[in-house]
Amino acid sequence: MDLVNLCLKIPNLGILLYYLIFIVILPYILIYSNKIHLLKMYMPLMVAFAHLLKRIGDPALFENLYQLNPTEFVPFLSSNFINVFALFGILWQCIEFSRKYNLTNSVIYGILVFMIALPFARVGLKFVLDQVDKYLKEKTDIDYKYNWHLIVVGLLYIIFILGLQAVLLTLVGFSGELRVNNRTNNNLNNEINDLENNKINKINKNNNTNNNTNNNTNKFLRKFNLSNMGKFNKRFSNSK
Repeated sequence: MDLVNLCLKIPNLGILLYYLIFIVILPYILIYSNKIHLLKMYMPLMVAFAHLLKRIGDPALFENLYQLNPTEFVPFLSSNFINVFALFGILWQCIEFSRKYNLTNSVIYGILVFMIALPFARVGLKFVLDQVDKYLKEKTDIDYKYNWHLIVVGLLYIIFILGLQAVLLTLVGFSGELRVNNRTNNNLNNEINDLENNKINKINKNNNTNNNTNNNTNKFLRKFNLSNMGKFNKRFSNSK
């Protein structure tokens, strides 16, 4: 017990535990198991996890982990580092998204994910937890030890955020696929039209060549008909 009490007296122990578990161990597990696509989806949720721990955890451990309006150096540094970590995940998703779809869809997707990762995970999570906590304590007589009701609601809210992010990815991606397919069809139609035009031009060119040949032949026949055959023979004999 003395060792536990000594560990609990370490300054900012909650920050160290959070960074060790959520920023070092979990990303390493995802990378080691080749789940890179899950890592970029997980990174924007760091804000929600940090805010949830600060809300339900022991103030002695997690008070300085994440604050909406930090006034001291340690919470300011910790909060902004978590925000940068989440923003890096959003930027990563936008870059990967832009490689498959156009720039417009990537910007729209980035804005939507930004709204989910920061306003929804910060102010939205705080509002939901406060309202649920107030409602349950007014309407029930249950002893919510260790704030387990906030843990359940907070995890459900994070799952909701993750699902909303997946839905937005599907919708924006579907819109991007439609644009890509339309662009591909337009390019294919243009190529087909170009091939048809080239074929028509080639046929017209061949027809013009044949017409010129026929015209020259007709001129020759008109010039050297049976009545002028003697002159032709005379020219042919002189040429010898």
